[in-house]
Order: sequence, then structure tokens, then C-alpha cells
Amino acid sequence: VVFGAAFVLLRISIFQPPLIILLSLHGLVAAVAGHRFGLAKWWAPVQLTFPFAVAAALTLQVPGWIYLALFVGFVAVFWNSARGGVPLYLTNTRTKTALAKLLPIEQDFHFADLGGGLGGPVLALSRERPNGQFTGIESAPALFLAAWLRRRLAGTTNNHIQFGDFWSRDLSGFDVVYCFLSPVPMPALFEKARKEMKPGSLLISNSFEVPGHPADDIVAVDDARQTQLHLWRM
Repeated sequence: VVFGAAFVLLRISIFQPPLIILLSLHGLVAAVAGHRFGLAKWWAPVQLTFPFAVAAALTLQVPGWIYLALFVGFVAVFWNSARGGVPLYLTNTRTKTALAKLLPIEQDFHFADLGGGLGGPVLALSRERPNGQFTGIESAPALFLAAWLRRRLAGTTNNHIQFGDFWSRDLSGFDVVYCFLSPVPMPALFEKARKEMKPGSLLISNSFEVPGHPADDIVAVDDARQTQLHLWRM
């Protein structure tokens, strides 16, 4: 909208501003409009710099196939962002350590990471807890492939990386279900867990709450982002 309006104004106006001023105005108007429409703050620098990126691409005459390749690559990585409002969040080392302390020490158990990403929690926890079986479920093709390759290189046998949508998976076979998703799917996921998970099993959400259903316990992680693990006993 901003670009189109500027194009029309330039066609009918006598004054032709320098390109750098025009690009700056494009970015500024887009950033202000985005803020007024409620976009997250991190969109502002994207909108401010995007006109300059477009101008650079046109000046350098970037081949068209590069845009297609970048698009396909982004879709393969951020598939769940478009489909379910779930960005790519990676579990850090200190959070994995906190998760390990929540797992059974003596009895066998089954653990699932919904939206397993690059497979970090599954691979790390399977080394910490050999008495468990760990499953990572990921539907973004590039992330699944990376996690699958990491698992193959790790050589451990008590973990699995599965391709697919966790919404279609029955959660009754898992004793512990972990997720690091976003606020968008949490209400539906909580209802799914409450219907399918067996009594005494544990649902763990990294950072994101369930409106109307306060966690039974919250574990604070001493990391840079002050992570909180929300725990529900089914």
C-alpha cells in the first residue's frame, strides 16, 4: 500500500525527491502504520530496512530463481509459523537441564517434544536419562531433516524423530509431554492433553500459559530470558 501510494504520488508530482529520502519515507510510513495496526515491535526495523533491500536487489539485478529458492527455504523452516502461529523457538541448555530434573530417575517413561525443532531436547535428555524413551515430532521439513540427521550422528537408541503433525498424534502413550510453541495453540493443546494423557502424566509448556487454567507448578530457569516452565498434572 505504501509503495503503491508513493508510486502514484511520484507520477503526478513535479517534485522528485532523492532516492534515499524516498526509501526512508517508505520505511518510516510502513513502520508507523505497522505499529498502529498492532504489529510486534521487532517488525519496525524490518519495515524500515525493507525498502532499501528492495532497491539493492533491483540495482544488483538479482536473478529471479534466488527469490524462489529463498521462499522455499523459508517455508521449509518456518512451515508452522504460517500454518499454526508457531515460530521457531529453540530450547536453551539451562532449560534442558531443568527439564532433566523433572523426569523420573528410576522408573521407565516415555517423553514427547511437540514441535521438536532441531531435536535439541530429545537428544540431550536421552543422554541424561537412559531409562526413558524420547520422541520428537516435527512437521517443518527442513527442521525434521536436521533433527533426523543429528539423531543419526548421535548414535543413541532411546530416541526417535518423527515427521508429522502432533495434532494427529494420540498423547496417551506419553508420560511427559513438553512443548515450546506460542500462545496461539496452547488452549487447544491443553484440551487435547486433558482428554488423551493418562492420569499422573505431566504436561510442560516452556514460557506459555493456558488462559483460565493456571499451572500446578512453575519452574523458574536461571537463564538470560528468565524462562518459566509451566507444569500441569493430568
